[in-house]
Amino acid sequence: MKAWHKPRMRTFALLCLWTSAALAIPTPTAWEPTGAKDGIALFKKEVAGSAIIALRGQGRVEAPLWKVASILLDTKRAPEWVDSMGESRVLRRISLDSYIEYNLIKTPVILQDRDFVSHVKIDVDPAGKSFALIYSPADDKLNTWNHTRGEIRSGRFELSATADGATYVDAEVHCDPMGSVPKWVVNLFQEDWPQLTFTGLRAQAAKADIRTPDNFRDVLAPLLPR
Repeated sequence: MKAWHKPRMRTFALLCLWTSAALAIPTPTAWEPTGAKDGIALFKKEVAGSAIIALRGQGRVEAPLWKVASILLDTKRAPEWVDSMGESRVLRRISLDSYIEYNLIKTPVILQDRDFVSHVKIDVDPAGKSFALIYSPADDKLNTWNHTRGEIRSGRFELSATADGATYVDAEVHCDPMGSVPKWVVNLFQEDWPQLTFTGLRAQAAKADIRTPDNFRDVLAPLLPR
């Protein structure tokens, strides 16, 4: 067999490395529509490197932007409308536009409850009449008794004011409860998250006693009625 010259071998080696790297890069997966119910467009998406399906819902909430944003930031009242929420609280405020949040999710009696500690970024755009909360895992050493620590790998609530005074909500989550529960079971139990979230949020927004939480009044001030 004819010997390879060094330059040719170097080129061949680099080509192999480039090809391997290209094959290793996951291809982004698009959101797949799964239907619509009660005016909510439903989606799911596979996430590279995870057996847990990401979920998304889009739809209207018949309340002004400031009110829906206030509901999302009022952790004390989260158990009133978030499915299976046992407790929610702000652990600490990092800056005007970010904080660490703790959530406890109640599970069937045969399983340990799940808790989550997340970094939450707030994005307010008064000119664009929009508001967003972006969730990511927090490296927090908070110890809790008899709970399994899960992880909200990514999450987002994006709100925008509509011309008729309502709020359009685009919500998505990729959440791993961790533990020994098979992932297909996790996907089965979580598939109703968009529907339950919108149902709860709409019911909460219909209440007359919703107020801007005191600890976030500074960041929500640009959205409040004048």
